[in-house]
Amino acid sequence: MPHLENYTPFQYNNQGKVWDIDSAPNGIVYMAADRGLLEFDGQNWKNFGGSDGFTRSIHVVNDSLIYTGSDLDFGVWEKNRYQEFEYRSLYPFREDLLDISEEFWDIQQVGEDILFISDFNIYLFRDNNLTKISAPNRFDGSFKVKDNLYLSDEEAGLLLFNDLSFDPVIEFSENPEIDISGVYHHNEDIVVVTYNSGLFRFNSGELTPIESPVSQTIKNANVFSFEQIDENYLAFGTVQSGLYISDISGNIIHYINRNKGLTNNTILSLHYSRNNQLWLGLDFGVSSLNLGNQTTYFYDYRGDFGTGYTAQLKNDVFYLGTNKGLYRSSWEELNNDVEFYRFDIIPESKGQVWMLKEIDNELFVGHDRGLFILNEGRLERVGNQEGFWTVATYKDYLLGGTYNGIAIFKKVDNEWTYLKTMDLIRGSVNQIIIDDENTLWVNIPTFGIIRTELDDDLIPIERDIFSNDTFQGSDPFIVNDRDSIRVRTDEFEYKYSAADSNFSSRTEINYRPLSEDMMPWIYRSTMLNENIQFLPLYNGFAFNFLEENYFDSTGNTNLIFRRIDAYNNEEKVQAFAEETIPHNYNNVRVEFLVPNRQNVQYQHRLNSENNWSSWTYESGIDLINLSNGNYELSVRAKIDETVYEPSTISFRIATPWYLSLYAYTAYIILITAFVYLLYLWQKQIFKKQEKQFIVSKQKSLREQAEKHRQKILRIEQERLQEDFNQLKKELKDKTIELANKSKESEDKNRLIEKLKKKFKKLEESSDIPKSRWKEIHSLLNSYSTEEDNTFEIQMDQLHQEFFQRLKNEYSQLSSNDLRLCAYLKLGFNSKEIADFMNIQPSSVYINRSRLRKKLDLNTEQDLHEFLNTV
Repeated sequence: MPHLENYTPFQYNNQGKVWDIDSAPNGIVYMAADRGLLEFDGQNWKNFGGSDGFTRSIHVVNDSLIYTGSDLDFGVWEKNRYQEFEYRSLYPFREDLLDISEEFWDIQQVGEDILFISDFNIYLFRDNNLTKISAPNRFDGSFKVKDNLYLSDEEAGLLLFNDLSFDPVIEFSENPEIDISGVYHHNEDIVVVTYNSGLFRFNSGELTPIESPVSQTIKNANVFSFEQIDENYLAFGTVQSGLYISDISGNIIHYINRNKGLTNNTILSLHYSRNNQLWLGLDFGVSSLNLGNQTTYFYDYRGDFGTGYTAQLKNDVFYLGTNKGLYRSSWEELNNDVEFYRFDIIPESKGQVWMLKEIDNELFVGHDRGLFILNEGRLERVGNQEGFWTVATYKDYLLGGTYNGIAIFKKVDNEWTYLKTMDLIRGSVNQIIIDDENTLWVNIPTFGIIRTELDDDLIPIERDIFSNDTFQGSDPFIVNDRDSIRVRTDEFEYKYSAADSNFSSRTEINYRPLSEDMMPWIYRSTMLNENIQFLPLYNGFAFNFLEENYFDSTGNTNLIFRRIDAYNNEEKVQAFAEETIPHNYNNVRVEFLVPNRQNVQYQHRLNSENNWSSWTYESGIDLINLSNGNYELSVRAKIDETVYEPSTISFRIATPWYLSLYAYTAYIILITAFVYLLYLWQKQIFKKQEKQFIVSKQKSLREQAEKHRQKILRIEQERLQEDFNQLKKELKDKTIELANKSKESEDKNRLIEKLKKKFKKLEESSDIPKSRWKEIHSLLNSYSTEEDNTFEIQMDQLHQEFFQRLKNEYSQLSSNDLRLCAYLKLGFNSKEIADFMNIQPSSVYINRSRLRKKLDLNTEQDLHEFLNTV
């Protein structure tokens, strides 16, 4: 069957059952659900509420204008500037006719007129006015075929709507049990689809049953919904029997039910959209069939055969290797019109089948239990080894890739016989490729890829090992394609260069599986014949038909922009095309897509001068840190290698207020004022600097004058100090001289006293006259007195001021104390002072202590320094 996608009510926010489906020209699908309007673009569901009652019918004019009908209401949905639908009721009798119960199950458009159809009335909406048209009896269905609108009346039969009136087409008087579910044209005839009576053709006034496979089948299926697919195919939705799709001649092409993947067998509504999808509103959920897809899917919903890994078609028998064993089915029984697929398991094949390969008309089976040959419906074991991934023929040998190395077989007496395990190759070998006469390529997924030459004894020589790190991406896989060896991953393809003995070139690929259910490509596809490719699925398998499909595969290719968001680091706001976005939201995310199309790649460019980006499956881009200005974003899509015309959207990032024209004017004014003020300030500064210069000059002159004066003063002080020192030296010398003279005088006096004593003794014993002695004593006494007064007078004259200050402060000082002070001030030591004063040095120390007490000095004060301060 075609690719089937199921959506549960949970996915579309539990909006209830879907009673009617329609699509916009751009491919977006809209649905009438119990709780309102549903929108689906292939990626996102949105729901809108507003109408009263359960929504039963829908008609889509475009993605901005939609009409719906519900219980006791009908109206119009229109998008506001925020791209959200707002509902406006058009039903005029909601308050006046509360006793009338009308349910609007159909909405049809004829020309520019919109018709809301209930059981008893038609409300024609034209030029914002409503016209009510009553049913002849009771309508039980309406059917639009090309430009014709047919209505089924339970008594009047099939009617053709003709500008506010009804023209009879078919009367059901002879067949009162006919309950019409659909109408279509075939070869100028009207064909009526009935609920449980099959198909009828109306020709030349007669209604005759159609004897076709689908007509006979649907007689017991209870057809609830009907949809014509293009001009050549028909879809019948049934109650409890699923979906039938037939060609226009009545041959069943597809029969799809719960056994084939539907979530429910009751189909309430059908709609065939422009992108080749058949939408099914089910009793539980919504489903979509991609009729434009070339792939047919076989899912094992019943648990009959398991996960398909490999397959072969031989003599019109389809062999399927799965995780449960080896199965077979008649090729004819795999038609899509059967209720479910029937497979028979090959005896004794239970277990994992990895490979099916036909060699010399023998079907080899690679099994986890070993290597087998299928012979007359039974498996015959080859060798005793276990776990075979693959086999390949090499000259007269058969090479088998096993869980641990390569097993070598040779045919002996028409039977394959195990020879040995190949040397130097270890690990799980899932690929063996014979390149040329002696070159062997081996793929060990857990290790890497090995290229080697084989000698005549099948021993590897000259091995080249390419570890998995050599190839970027997952699951490296060897391809012997276009006479060259290539290695593919899910990201790149590498081409081997024999000249370089390496994979020298790399090409990026955009690998995307046809279905999310497809297994990784290490479980490889297989060509059943030149037109059919086998694909392994997680819960079944698929056929990819390379020939032209039954249905038109062009589909919708309209790329639309879904949303623009502008954001910064703190918040996000929604933006719109042609809008000016505030400059503080200069990060813009634009979301786009081709609605309801699969495997679409996109690329974009911002402004025409930029190059196109790389192709990607991402349907949105972020434009970061845009500067102010106008932007034009172009996006184009690629589907099946066809690149379509780009779509463009424009927006503008606002200029910040500080970069606006008014701001620049203000800047000019401010700069001019600033320059003028700067000029005035500079002028004032110059004046101030000139004044400061004059003051500084004057100060400098004063400082120089002061320096000169200080220099002169210093020179004078030095001269005075020299004079002082000279005077001090002279004073000291004079003092010494006086002290020496005083000493000499004392010595002289002592000598005179001694002489006087001697003379006195001589006078007593001598005969010299007393007058003469008296004269001698007078002479000696006169000399002694003069010398002593002279010393005192000279000392007073030398130290007159010093002595006076001491006497004024310390009146208790004696003359000896004053003399001692003079000696100490002049710096004489104790020995010198003792000599000057003609006393012992110890007496000097005693005199100094007494002097300190008289001067009231403590022990810490220096006597010399104190006397120098007086």
